[in-house]
Amino acid sequence: MLWKIRTELADRPGALAELAARCGADDINILSLEVFTAETGAVDELVVSTGVGWTADQLTALAAEAGCLRTTVRPCQADVLSDAPTRYLRAVLRLIDDPVSVDEELGNLQGFDEYTPAEWARADALVEIAGRLAGQVHVVEGPRPGSGVPELRRATVEDADAVVAMHERCSYESRTRRYHVPMPKLTTRTARHLSAPAGGVSVVASLGDAVIGMATAAPWEELGSTTMEVAVLVEDGWQGQGLGLRLLREVVSEARALGADRVVCMVQPENHAMLRTLERLRMRSRAVLDGDSLMVTVALSDQSLSHAVDRPPVPYRRTRATPSHRSEPTRSAGQPAREHPLAALSALQPLPGGVGAVDPDGADRGGRP
Repeated sequence: MLWKIRTELADRPGALAELAARCGADDINILSLEVFTAETGAVDELVVSTGVGWTADQLTALAAEAGCLRTTVRPCQADVLSDAPTRYLRAVLRLIDDPVSVDEELGNLQGFDEYTPAEWARADALVEIAGRLAGQVHVVEGPRPGSGVPELRRATVEDADAVVAMHERCSYESRTRRYHVPMPKLTTRTARHLSAPAGGVSVVASLGDAVIGMATAAPWEELGSTTMEVAVLVEDGWQGQGLGLRLLREVVSEARALGADRVVCMVQPENHAMLRTLERLRMRSRAVLDGDSLMVTVALSDQSLSHAVDRPPVPYRRTRATPSHRSEPTRSAGQPAREHPLAALSALQPLPGGVGAVDPDGADRGGRP
């Protein structure tokens, strides 16, 4: 049986030889090896052939005995034995015929949820190729400002097709800001989950049969049973019209009705429009820089926004992004996050009327007493 093993070797000479010797002692044949450079050191990916009876847990234990850390084991097929450049070139050939299948191609090529920097660069290049190919396909125009007044309502699974169509009309940049990963194609299955998230709610802005904006609130159990993550996507032609703020207000209200006492929004620091939208909620909020994203917490009750900013590391992209194409290093235990008053971010222009006033403790009360 063939297995793909990804593991971090001990940072010392002879570590790979120790793993190879351990495999040899159990009649495990190493068929291929690829070494990636990561921030934590070398990450090795091996394809091995074992006899009948071996399991993923047993292979993980074998790697641990050889001094390896953070080992992931998955069964695989013989096609993984082709060299990586050939597999990527064949993926490009398939994308020429079907550019929107890039997510499926990436899943087949990578095989693991966690990306090394080298794999992220490969994936990013492949997504860019798919985006350029998809740009040659005629896209149906959606409704534009002036064609009517958008209606805000709770979404249902019946909205899935319209949500997919909206994503296809959105630019690559808008989708990436929303999902924090390249998102060239939204499947109908994913759209159904977004439209009716388990334990959460979505609100859509619609004009006739078309959806032009969507806000989602879904439980984030790692941060507590009463915490929900919120995210907003507005079609490019409707951005800057105040629609994102309307959607955000509505979905926050729905989250509160479902029992949430705080909502969290992950925002890229350069996404100034979303940060201003969060300010204009005029609600008590706090922004914490975590990795390369800002975690903006909005309190829905007087007791819900803790002044303690240190917390266990939460691997956002592994658990929240849809789909997950790369992982980011999380803070080590005991390493505090860096807190920023939401209204004091240097990239933002101050809003009139005192919106976004900051307390001495660093919490933004949105201009309220």
